[in-house]
Amino acid sequence: MASELGSHQDVAEEGEEQLPLSSSYSLPPDSCCQKISDAISGTSKEDVRRRRFEQHLLPTLQMGGSFELLNCHRSCETTGGFLSGMSSMFSKAERKSSDMVWVQISSDLASLEWQTLAKKKGSPLREGVLQLDTLSAVTPGNNTKTVRLRSTQGEILIEMDAESVEDCGKWIYALREATNVLENEFKRSKAKKQGSRRLEGKWLEMQRKKAAADAYKKKIGSTGMSYTARLMMERGGN
Repeated sequence: MASELGSHQDVAEEGEEQLPLSSSYSLPPDSCCQKISDAISGTSKEDVRRRRFEQHLLPTLQMGGSFELLNCHRSCETTGGFLSGMSSMFSKAERKSSDMVWVQISSDLASLEWQTLAKKKGSPLREGVLQLDTLSAVTPGNNTKTVRLRSTQGEILIEMDAESVEDCGKWIYALREATNVLENEFKRSKAKKQGSRRLEGKWLEMQRKKAAADAYKKKIGSTGMSYTARLMMERGGN
């Protein structure tokens, strides 16, 4: 992941405009005191990168932002039903039917969550999740405000327009950095989900065995009661 995205994806997909990060967004430099502190303590480049990400970029991802969702792969939508995945089939001529959405990083820092601003009975009309470890490219789209996220298979997972060119540049920078510095969070999230699936599987197996045992007890209990009643009747007759 880091090797694919660490160079800020200097090679764009065919037909895509490559957005030079130096001209769109750049992090403010560290203070002289911070640089001296890093030099004295021997802080690694990786730790410096992580600190600068947490200081300047992570708050933006956690607070979230408003985007116009232009395209969404069905794997990134959890709404279900007829609307699920339909946005990934929209042509450019159908962008008028796109949705305004709120996008932010998840609490475990492992995925990007989105939901429509429009709601029905308190719930968003559409919503979805994109696992950040499935990204292979974060690039600009066909205009200066479009953020395009691609999968490791080269498919467009999400394409969305930011509110401004500045916001677009910062989100592209932030998401690229996130895929590099949050690898430990990705691993923890994946391990937690695997553990949850194992526990769920064990619970289901226990419920299956309990149901089978209850059914057997009920069958034996019914047979036992019939035999006891018959025996008492025979003794009473004697």
